[in-house]
Amino acid sequence: MIQRILVAALTACSLYAQGGGRGIPNLTEPQAAGIARIAPELAPQTQAVNTARAAMTAVAFAEPADTAGIRSKAHAIATAEVALAGARADVFAKLQASDAKLAADQVTALIASGGIFRGPQATTGGPAGGSGRGTIPNIREAQVQALTKLSTDTMPLARALTAARNALTAATFALPRNDAAIRSKADAVEAAELAIASARAAAFGRIQASANKLTPQQVSVFAGMGGTFAGLAFTQPDPLNFAEHEGYVPLFDGVSLKGWDGNPKFWRAEGGAIVGESTAQNPSGNTYLVYRDLEARDFTLKFEIKVEGSGGSGFQYRSKTGIPWLSPIADNVTANVGPVNLNWMLTGPQADFWPSSRDWTGQFYSENTPMRILAWRGQVVEGSGLASKRLMGNIADRQALGGLVKMNDWNEYTVIARGGTLIQILNGQLMAVMVDDDPASSNNQSGLFGIEIEATTKVSVRNIWVKKIN
Repeated sequence: MIQRILVAALTACSLYAQGGGRGIPNLTEPQAAGIARIAPELAPQTQAVNTARAAMTAVAFAEPADTAGIRSKAHAIATAEVALAGARADVFAKLQASDAKLAADQVTALIASGGIFRGPQATTGGPAGGSGRGTIPNIREAQVQALTKLSTDTMPLARALTAARNALTAATFALPRNDAAIRSKADAVEAAELAIASARAAAFGRIQASANKLTPQQVSVFAGMGGTFAGLAFTQPDPLNFAEHEGYVPLFDGVSLKGWDGNPKFWRAEGGAIVGESTAQNPSGNTYLVYRDLEARDFTLKFEIKVEGSGGSGFQYRSKTGIPWLSPIADNVTANVGPVNLNWMLTGPQADFWPSSRDWTGQFYSENTPMRILAWRGQVVEGSGLASKRLMGNIADRQALGGLVKMNDWNEYTVIARGGTLIQILNGQLMAVMVDDDPASSNNQSGLFGIEIEATTKVSVRNIWVKKIN
């Protein structure tokens, strides 16, 4: 456990004292060049401080609490800080003895900025040096509140630590060099590190003894943030992992139509996929395979879909059966299957998938309602049921987006439904967004999932997973 936390915290640590000299007034080119050369000279000592601080963060979240370890790590930080301060003092003395000597106001500005020679890769972190990787897996709101309280309760100690480190930094810019002052300020840093780590350990112990106990993975990620939510750096979200299913449930077992309901003349399980097929000899018209074992309103849905032939398909969600069908049924379909069976007909939102069409795949479609197409591919639309719809923005050119649709091949489809906001993503590309503000709209109701066949075609769907929110 300690090793995992140490690795996460060390990886997340921001570089302490990197170069660039931003914020220093009236820098000449020789001065800027001189400052730029300092950071590489301090790299070993900087890394030693980062390592020592990461180790302190790790031991603060040890189970059981490790008081002796905290004291040992605080002393190790002070030792590393003294070495870095001494090295900084030496390179600063060399700079001041060169043609790139800084003026008094420039030195003052450098001290005021924390003495950080900030380079392009530098990041700002929390008091323990975290980079702020801001996603803790499967965290509950109560746990977030507990960690927020830990962060806010220790904030005064974090400020005291920052002040102690700034004072140490200022001491390194004294000429002539004053080793006694550096040692004294390093002792203050050690005391501040000990205080905040001890407070974090005590707060963490209370969390772990409560109903909000964190898992080892959650602890590791929080330690990687520096053990605080304060001062986190900006981060990018993790990229889409379509194969990630944590928190999801499968709607298809890969071998049978268990849980699904539809006309067996058209639907079967084959080759690890649900297959629906309509031919000239066995025409289906519009028909649906309905999943009966789950209803949802807010969810994330992921599935893979392939269409062969000139017809189309779509994936229904928030949908209902048993509603009278508005569109006429072709005579050859009625001759083949008899009167329409409303138990196999779905009404409601659809993530459209019709690869042979120039316009439709990816659009938001309201099946068997007067609303019909609400958001074409490439559009963000705001509306209120039947009352209104308005284009609010464009995602990209409709035809260009169509180029991302794979013909006769597997496509990855993601649907996100949260309240009145419905988002459809195909092969990692946002295709359409519909915001329906009418709470009574069929787009806003909990409902069923299902797969459509329309016209002469063969549709295959596999890897169907839903993360249900409510």
